[in-house]
Amino acid sequence: MRDVPCRVIEDLLPLYHDDVCSEESRTLVEGHLSQCEACRNELQQMRAGLPVEEKVTIDRNSDDRVMKGIASSWKKGRKRSFWKGMLVTALLACCLVLAYAGLFQWDVVSVGTEDAEISKVSQADGKIFFHLNVDDGYRISRLKYDLRNDGTFYVTAKRKVIKEKSTLPYAFENDDEFVDVAEQEELQGQKIEAIYFGTPDDRKLIWKDGMDLPKTEQSVLEQFGME
Repeated sequence: MRDVPCRVIEDLLPLYHDDVCSEESRTLVEGHLSQCEACRNELQQMRAGLPVEEKVTIDRNSDDRVMKGIASSWKKGRKRSFWKGMLVTALLACCLVLAYAGLFQWDVVSVGTEDAEISKVSQADGKIFFHLNVDDGYRISRLKYDLRNDGTFYVTAKRKVIKEKSTLPYAFENDDEFVDVAEQEELQGQKIEAIYFGTPDDRKLIWKDGMDLPKTEQSVLEQFGME
């Protein structure tokens, strides 16, 4: 009961001494006295008839006012705790949603080149076609295109943090792909010098300007609705 200020107990002591306080006040005072020597000394002085330091005069309603004040303080404290709890819960929920999205939804992991095979590179109508086979057993979610200032164009395979097993029908793990060089050069306003699979730190060459490539087979063109 030491969390109840001594000044509150000092207001209740005269009522407690005269045995005219409520049962709630009596319990509050006795709990405080069991832990506060200063207030026990003051009560002893009252019982011995010794003069005590003059306090603010209290009236018959002071007991009720003190108890109402304590009750109001406790209610405010409970409300603050409630809203703090709600805020913490909301923050935790947001963190869990973001963590789930990061692990299972966002395609943020780049696939390395060690298990990637590039074959059947060909060209047709300003487009470079190639067959991509990533044989590590996991699904590729998408291909990201990135043209750098030095004219190098990167085709980067992306997958989720929590990898999914690769099953039929394949997405990008074993399929024909192409880069529309003419279109990309027009969009970016610069010439593409080379196309790589991977990233600047881990890459495998697909095509380089000046390479002599065969013409793309008609069956491959038909896959993309080109004739």
